[in-house]
Amino acid sequence: MFEEKDDTIMARWLIGELTEAERAEFEASSEYAEYQRLSQGLGAFQKPIFDKEALRKRVWESIEHQKPNKVVRLRPLHYAVGIAASVLVIFGLFFSKVTYTTAIGEKLMVSLPDGTEVTLNAKSTLSHGRFFWMDNKAVTLNGEGFFKVTQGDGFSVDTESGTINVLGTEFNVKARPLSFELYCYEGRVRYENEPEQHEAYLNAGDAVQLKGSILLEYKHGDTSPLWKTGSTRFSNTELLMVMNELELQYNISFDHTPDVVQGHFTGTFVHDDLELALKSVFVPMGIEYELSEDQKTVILNAR
Repeated sequence: MFEEKDDTIMARWLIGELTEAERAEFEASSEYAEYQRLSQGLGAFQKPIFDKEALRKRVWESIEHQKPNKVVRLRPLHYAVGIAASVLVIFGLFFSKVTYTTAIGEKLMVSLPDGTEVTLNAKSTLSHGRFFWMDNKAVTLNGEGFFKVTQGDGFSVDTESGTINVLGTEFNVKARPLSFELYCYEGRVRYENEPEQHEAYLNAGDAVQLKGSILLEYKHGDTSPLWKTGSTRFSNTELLMVMNELELQYNISFDHTPDVVQGHFTGTFVHDDLELALKSVFVPMGIEYELSEDQKTVILNAR
């Protein structure tokens, strides 16, 4: 057997560079007959002969005797406007999005084209492409939403803090400017944040949270997010973030000095009783609060 590749042996044989021993071995091989036929075929091939001057003369004659094309002049502006309008309509039709938005203190349940259910928390936005859903089951979330995804591949949730690829069915995403949290309640999901090089696979009972550029992974014992039943729970959460959630649920603002709102809060507040919610948060923190007459501003003072 030859150690060289067959195509190398053939090339050397064709140009007569094989040694006597190599040629004898090659001509005794089973491939020799086929290579010989190939050589004969190559020898029979000849480059076609043509007259360049005659060809050039025929080309020029055909150009000189061709009939002029009929030209239809269009009104440039109307024509351009018509094309642009058509392109915009088609582009807008196929690339438009469906968007769902909740106001402060509002919750909304959305049913997606494949039967997936999304419950949006207060001050949240969910959007997806209007057409070709089954080819691109991707949604964009700003805010917080609980997802109950139907079986099938390819569902994803894009947020400013990363992308969640769905490998299971039930999970909650909080993607607000000051926080990102992902809780898995059933099945499996994958979280990916390429800029920060974060990746995590979450099964039921797993959760992740972003603290700056650090991804924290931990366990939870819930079967669904508490906000769906009208309350929000915190564990060692910065007080400013708790106050932000109060603002989203009650449409209020806070008047305070920076030194008053230092520290972290662990506890729960309800969504349907402002006075009780304020008491639940600020009494344990040792902070005095006063609600304005119009119920829109909360003034905070240290005790």
